[in-house]
Amino acid sequence: MIKSFKEYLAESKKSYGFKIKVAGDLPENFKEDLKARLDRCGISTMKEGTTPIQAVPVDFPEMKNVKVNIFDIVCAYPITAPEIESELKEMGMDPCCFRVRGAGEPSEVEQVQSMMEPTGQALLNDAVYSEAGKIKHKDYFGDDFNKGFLKDLEKASKARRKELGHDKAKPDVLGSAPKAKTDKAGAKSAIGS
Repeated sequence: MIKSFKEYLAESKKSYGFKIKVAGDLPENFKEDLKARLDRCGISTMKEGTTPIQAVPVDFPEMKNVKVNIFDIVCAYPITAPEIESELKEMGMDPCCFRVRGAGEPSEVEQVQSMMEPTGQALLNDAVYSEAGKIKHKDYFGDDFNKGFLKDLEKASKARRKELGHDKAKPDVLGSAPKAKTDKAGAKSAIGS
């Protein structure tokens, strides 16, 4: 089935989702100003939510006892988080009061927690790998191993030749092939000799 250009174009539509978090109270007409500034990116959806007042809000560890306003936006055209951050700065927002993340991006707290070890101990406590079994080195390298390896290859080669039926053929297979016929007329140069 051949697809038309319109079908390919419809399949290639992509959306760019972001989560904008603003700590504290919002300035007057913030949502309308933000929507107007990002309208060039073709905002398809813009959902607003608010967290309750928290002692230490997620993504804002330096702030205390504030609520966080969260805006989930989806744009039809490409835009990056730094571009949205510069728009917020131009609106007069303090950079310490907002965070912009991609839709699938983890929060700062999740990033820090993923880098920290839960127990505080090293992941590798057994430097000699005592749980591993004893290894016989001669089984994996050395002259005896190489000789055995070559014998195994020879056995595999013989088995493969037998499987293909080459073990019954004459040893000089290429020498007994019929000779190609040559055309006497094509032996001489067309230009002359």
